[in-house]
Amino acid sequence: MEAAQTGHRRSRSYVRFLVADRPGVLAEITAAMRDAGVSIESLIQQGRAGSEGEVLVSLVTHEGPESGVSEALRLLEGSESLTQPPLVMHLLGN
Repeated sequence: MEAAQTGHRRSRSYVRFLVADRPGVLAEITAAMRDAGVSIESLIQQGRAGSEGEVLVSLVTHEGPESGVSEALRLLEGSESLTQPPLVMHLLGN
């Protein structure tokens, strides 16, 4: 059996963003996911203690092609809303 090529693998993903605390940031993230064909299973936003003006946004996707998450992150590259590069972990199993 041959392993799936990168980008063709399917999984759920956890993505963590550190973002500026201002209106429209969640809409920007979810629009990038939508445009890349990524379905969001859950999303949480919480303030970050000790860091004024920056909040943590984390989401888990429904199972889908890993390439979709990569495309969504590409769409967000250079966004002034992101204060650090996102962290992505592909989740194995159900």
